[in-house]
Amino acid sequence: MTQFKDDEFYMTFVTLQVEDYLFRVPRQTLEAQSLVFRNMFSMPPPPDVEVEGSSDERPIVLPEPVKARDFKRLLKVLLPTGFFGPRLPKGDYDAWISVLKLSRMWEMEDLHSLALRNLKYPTGWKSAVEKLALALEHEITDWIVPGVNELARRQEPISVEDTQILGLETALKVAAVRESLVTDDFAPIIKEIFSPSVSTPNSQ
Repeated sequence: MTQFKDDEFYMTFVTLQVEDYLFRVPRQTLEAQSLVFRNMFSMPPPPDVEVEGSSDERPIVLPEPVKARDFKRLLKVLLPTGFFGPRLPKGDYDAWISVLKLSRMWEMEDLHSLALRNLKYPTGWKSAVEKLALALEHEITDWIVPGVNELARRQEPISVEDTQILGLETALKVAAVRESLVTDDFAPIIKEIFSPSVSTPNSQ
């Protein structure tokens, strides 16, 4: 009797190494979500050599800056167990930042959009400077106005440490907002000063 492999549910698993940890996941899932992985898997292997990712002894090594903790968080969203969606709570900002970072790196558009939807500007969690730095680094545009607003209304002036985190150009722009007219609504001023572009943290 002739047997056929189902084109959707006959899965090939691939072994990936991140730092000192091995992960074995469905190759089709990575291919479906990521152009980067799709291109990687489409490359023909050298003749007479065990294919990378086919075993624990020959994994595909994902180099720095990928961290095992971040990759595991991504997989919890990419490969949820059960019928209730991603296994990351909405309020776990550190986890969703991990998903945002890797999905952007690997061109996973659906996961990137999902991460952004779960990253509403938080009250607390980190300092205003750290939140603004994350917004600029990961292009979380919805965080820029509230981040600058929170920092501009802070009692303490912009410090040397703030400048080291944000970069000189961004720190000067925040200082310009702080020194603007006293008003209850900084949003128009922020948009004017921070548009059309801002420097990323540590780009100076």
